[in-house]
Amino acid sequence: MKRPPGLKLYPALLSSQDIHNILQRPELPQSRPECPQLFRLFGDFGGKEASTPSPWMLEWGTRLQEQGFFSTTPNQYRLCDWIGDLSAQFKWHIDNKRHGKEILVISLTDQRRIGFRPPTGRGYYSVELNAGDAYLMRGASRWQWEHCVLPSGQSRSGGKSFILSAH
Repeated sequence: MKRPPGLKLYPALLSSQDIHNILQRPELPQSRPECPQLFRLFGDFGGKEASTPSPWMLEWGTRLQEQGFFSTTPNQYRLCDWIGDLSAQFKWHIDNKRHGKEILVISLTDQRRIGFRPPTGRGYYSVELNAGDAYLMRGASRWQWEHCVLPSGQSRSGGKSFILSAH
């Protein structure tokens, strides 16, 4: 199946050192069976409870805007740990408009699989990401094609990711 319109892939956008530095941050959710947590939200989510972004997140947002990934500075940041049953609960969806026009997802772990299903609902396009790879969604890939994390491996994990979005 062909790639959805508005989906751009960026292999090795971040270096292994960048990934290591992000994974060491205390803000990253550490899912444990006794206290599972899929997302940690930072920034402006239109009234939804979120923490203030850390300086390192804002630095990445500015850097990525300067590199042309965003037309405005990102105002939403999410750190995710797509582990086990939590990942399986996050079904096929079309994004919520409150998350802005552009969203960049950076994989922090290897072998993350993301699926995109066309409006017809038949078949899907998938992409496998390794740590440092990223994808940017705009237009039809966000608003017309459904997408989801496709859990894989023995742990049924979707891996870890750092997500930035801008209005």
